[in-house]
Amino acid sequence: MRTAHVRCGDDLRETLGPAGFPGDFVPFTDPVCQGPVPRTADPAEFDAIRADWLGQAYDLDVAQVRERLSRERAGLDALDGYDRVLLWFEHDWFDQAILIRLLALLAHRPALHGRLSLLSIDAFAGEDPFIGLGQLSAPQLATLAGRDRPVTPDQFAAAQQAWAALAAPDPVALAGIGGDALPYLPRAVRRHLAELPWTTDGLSLSERLCLRAVSAGPLPFPAVYRAHQDGDPLPYLGDVMLLPVLRRLHDAERPALALRGGEYQLTAYGQRVLHGDARWQTFPRWVGGILLPGWLWHPDTARPVPA
Repeated sequence: MRTAHVRCGDDLRETLGPAGFPGDFVPFTDPVCQGPVPRTADPAEFDAIRADWLGQAYDLDVAQVRERLSRERAGLDALDGYDRVLLWFEHDWFDQAILIRLLALLAHRPALHGRLSLLSIDAFAGEDPFIGLGQLSAPQLATLAGRDRPVTPDQFAAAQQAWAALAAPDPVALAGIGGDALPYLPRAVRRHLAELPWTTDGLSLSERLCLRAVSAGPLPFPAVYRAHQDGDPLPYLGDVMLLPVLRRLHDAERPALALRGGEYQLTAYGQRVLHGDARWQTFPRWVGGILLPGWLWHPDTARPVPA
């Protein structure tokens, strides 16, 4: 059987074959867990908006990003030529956000449905913490043979509902996502919504973790990133993906962080914010389909509330 392996990154490209999973590798990598999620149905318009944001956020060449997004869409279009399509996605928000987008797109291609299967896990024996499939060796991946399951109509429906909610201009529908069709999605969505400014101090969870990381003194980026990962209840940001968060904190008109000599440190204002004596002022940014300010995250109720 001609097999395609669809993955939200390149981390399994070299290990699937040695693990006993032959086939073609098809990456689908736009990190829709960050930045704007346009409601447009026009693929070219969607990719253009995403490429512009990705270029600015990660200091990338926008034309090259657009070309990559177009190439990855073409890879999805070519899935009709495969007998079997295996989707590799774990439990965190990075993977789950791309998974609901992928299933929402493929829901409109019924000829593929009987060929699609999903391999999704949230833990692996001997790997603690388990962050993702990319940390597994080929022998470890080999033990997952037979763990995939056919994608069901309920999963397509759940993904379409969740994707529409993610692109909505308010988070009410997204906060209500539940059910068993995609069991890792509700927790991942709550982690996403924790990136809204909190009612307590105006910081997102990632922003707060960055400030806490340097509360004892200046740190270089790798140490800040490790502390962020260690403090995150459901890590999903890669190292490059944390840079826009740090940039918000140190490039603001009233910064909470300073970057000196390659190390991040709290400003006096940042210390006040972290200790609850001041509030972080959110400037416009996208959290899915939501353009902030406008919504807050209430940590006690674990619900979004209007600002």
